[in-house]
Amino acid sequence: QQEPLEEEETAPDVKYDASTVLSESDKPPLGLSNEDSAVLRPPATCQDVSQTSPVLEGTSEPLLTFDEETQNSTEQPLVLVTESAESSPADNRDSAETPSSSFQNTSNNSPTAYTTASSMSNGPSTPNSDTLSASLASNRHFGANSSVPSHSTPSPFDTDCSRKLISQIQRSLSQESLLDELESELLACQLPEGESRGENKGSPPVNGLAADQEGCMVVFEKCVQYKCAQQEKAIQKLLEENKRHQELILGICSEKDSMRDELKKRTETEKQHITIIKKLEGRAEELLKELKESREKLIHQEQTAKAALQQQLKETTYRIEQVNKKCDEARQEKETMVMKYVRGEKEALDLRRDKESLEKRLREALKEVDRQALRGNQLAQEKGRLQQLYDAKEGEVGRLAREGEKLKEEINSHLIKVKWAQNKLKSEADTHKETKDRLRETASKLAQAKEETEQIRKNCQDMIRTYQESEELRSNELDAKLRETKGELEKHKQEQTDQLEMHRVKARELEELKRSYKESMDELETLRTKLKCLEDERPRWEDELTKYREIINRQKAEIGRQRGELEEVTALQDQHQRDKQEIMSLQEEVDGLTSQIADLQRDVLGSREREAELLGFTEKLSSKNALLQSESNALQSQLDQVTNSFTELQGRLEETSRQLDDKSRRLKQEEVLRQQEVQALQEERAALQTEVAKLKTRVEELRDELVTQKRKQAANIKDLTKQLTQARKRLEQVENGGCDRDASSMGSRSSSSGSLNTRHGGSSSVEERSPESQSGPSVMVVDSFPEVDKAVLVERIVRLQKALARKQEKIEFMEDHIKQLVEEIRKKTKIIQSYVLREESGALSSEASDINKAHLSRRGGIMASLYTSHPADSGLTLDLSLEINRKLQAVLEDTLLKNITLKENLQTLGSEIEKLIKQQRPPQDGVRTK
Repeated sequence: QQEPLEEEETAPDVKYDASTVLSESDKPPLGLSNEDSAVLRPPATCQDVSQTSPVLEGTSEPLLTFDEETQNSTEQPLVLVTESAESSPADNRDSAETPSSSFQNTSNNSPTAYTTASSMSNGPSTPNSDTLSASLASNRHFGANSSVPSHSTPSPFDTDCSRKLISQIQRSLSQESLLDELESELLACQLPEGESRGENKGSPPVNGLAADQEGCMVVFEKCVQYKCAQQEKAIQKLLEENKRHQELILGICSEKDSMRDELKKRTETEKQHITIIKKLEGRAEELLKELKESREKLIHQEQTAKAALQQQLKETTYRIEQVNKKCDEARQEKETMVMKYVRGEKEALDLRRDKESLEKRLREALKEVDRQALRGNQLAQEKGRLQQLYDAKEGEVGRLAREGEKLKEEINSHLIKVKWAQNKLKSEADTHKETKDRLRETASKLAQAKEETEQIRKNCQDMIRTYQESEELRSNELDAKLRETKGELEKHKQEQTDQLEMHRVKARELEELKRSYKESMDELETLRTKLKCLEDERPRWEDELTKYREIINRQKAEIGRQRGELEEVTALQDQHQRDKQEIMSLQEEVDGLTSQIADLQRDVLGSREREAELLGFTEKLSSKNALLQSESNALQSQLDQVTNSFTELQGRLEETSRQLDDKSRRLKQEEVLRQQEVQALQEERAALQTEVAKLKTRVEELRDELVTQKRKQAANIKDLTKQLTQARKRLEQVENGGCDRDASSMGSRSSSSGSLNTRHGGSSSVEERSPESQSGPSVMVVDSFPEVDKAVLVERIVRLQKALARKQEKIEFMEDHIKQLVEEIRKKTKIIQSYVLREESGALSSEASDINKAHLSRRGGIMASLYTSHPADSGLTLDLSLEINRKLQAVLEDTLLKNITLKENLQTLGSEIEKLIKQQRPPQDGVRTK
């Protein structure tokens, strides 16, 4: 019997070691399956656990037992884990060398990294073993799923009084539970013999063992040795993983030694033990009540956990569905945006090609505009040159007018001389009969000369006409070319504006497509990140869901098992009430109650740890939400930056488009102004060309007339001098007794013929070409003139005088009429001036002036205030504006007067030219009729 007692002493030591390990560690929540009930996990209250030192232990062997109920509800033999200084000196050396090595949290280890053990008896498991396995399983679950912080939270019972009370309860309960287990196993072994024999029924065994159970003890010792070998193997694995648990193991070993001493003392004093059991019965009843309350709380917590899990599962499934929908929508939007992007790229390429062609045509148009501007400059230079020529010609015309006045005076003097000659002719008419034949000859010669001069005049007129026609054709060609260039330029401008408008529209569409594509890509990126985060979280949620399901299943199994245990406990309580004298039944009941109390304490601690775990999970969720919020804020800030940059770029684009519009409008204005200037210059050029042609013809005519008049006057003077000399000679001859009559008649005839030639030369502009041909014959044929009829000559002279009087009267009438017309024109000009002054300033202005005013109003300043309804400059006052208006009014009046005077001058010049042409034509007609 000594060997069983020693084994009993070792068995409580082992059981006490397991209970101390569980009491010093944090208790996880209940509800784990029996498959993982014996998993050893690091304690939550201490990260560094010390290993057992052989110096402190001495020669004793710490034994750890773990109970496990398999899935088939079969009990496995007990495995005793031993660690002795003799069997593992290397491990002890390692433990001695590293007494305070830290132990990392084993949350990522798989369940295979832990060592499981089975219970020791083959019979049904006691509540103590089941609760121990459940607590170890909950420890394993908590170590696998919860992360231990660097500074672990202390236990709620971590006070001096609570520690002492819990240690006393655990010592007593662990000792009694170990004794009960050993006795139940021994009774199970001796049950067949006791039933067959019927002996020793009701007699209490000595120290929990019968006297005839030595054979059973041998079998039990072998079983224990076998399980000890298995536990040694398991403890080797555990020692490899738990080398860093030295501090906790040292404390456990010290407590184990003290408890071993106390256990030896209590084995010697069973009576004290029985009294302690009686004292604890009341405590057990209270603990049963607490157990019921804790079970109710556990059921409530289980229901709330189920509801929370179902709600969380629904939320996760709904979120996953939403994310899948968003992912599909994002994928479809991505495909559509890719197609839009491809279309936009194609349109952008087309627009780029159109833009290049438009830029090319714009460059050509600009070159054409430059050429037109150069041509305008050349025309302006030509205008200046023509203006200079016009001024020179105007001076020459003035000079010729003065010479004409001198010639008129000379003509008047000659007319006086002609009158004197006519009077003399009357007195000498009788003497001209002899010169009649000569006069006929001279008349025939004069007719021939007139025909020649007429032919020359026709040739000159043909030349002038051809020159004018060539000039007109040239001007018409220039006008046609100018019209063609204008039409081409307008077409080019229209095409350019259309293409620019199309380019703007395409550019806006391209910008909108780019913006929409960028927004869709940003949304797609955000959806991708969200989807990635949700996909990353999905396996974790699924793992947690499976773990919670396993926990629920384990809790259900544990609840069913505990219900069965509760029924067994009630049956045992009934049996204890019937057989109060049987100590074993009372011990079993007390052991069950103590194990339930320990389980309840573990459940309380586990529930608190679950609360802490849930708090940690909520903290993780809050941190995750904060992280997502910060990411969303960062994305929002990036989006704000992108929108700000987009608005800035859009403002720049609008500014550039506005500048482009201003440039194009200015270009159009410049082109319109240049066209107007070109038209004005062309009109002025045409007017000047016509005026120059008229003036040239007039100058040539006046010059030719002057030359002819000079020649005629010289010829007349020569003729008259010759006639005078001849007359003097004849007078001398008459005085000397010669033929006075013939000489006088000859002189009178020659003078009359000279006077006739003079009148014909003054009226005709064609006979001036050949004055010598007229004077020559008159001189040469003085002696050969036949006698002239005086009546004919007198009639002709009278007729000519009447015609001259009529012309003078007509000239006087025309001068009076011209004066009246000039006065009427002046009156009308005054009326027009007053009417124009009464009109508004912008009524008669051109479009170019309106454009110039709009440009000035945009530029700002004093002039902008004049052309707008509101003052654009603060420096503009009422006095200043009135002064500006007065000056502008003076300038306007001055320009109007200049224009009116220029118009009057042009009208008078045209009327004078027309009058001179009309005066030139009637004598020629008279010559033609003769």
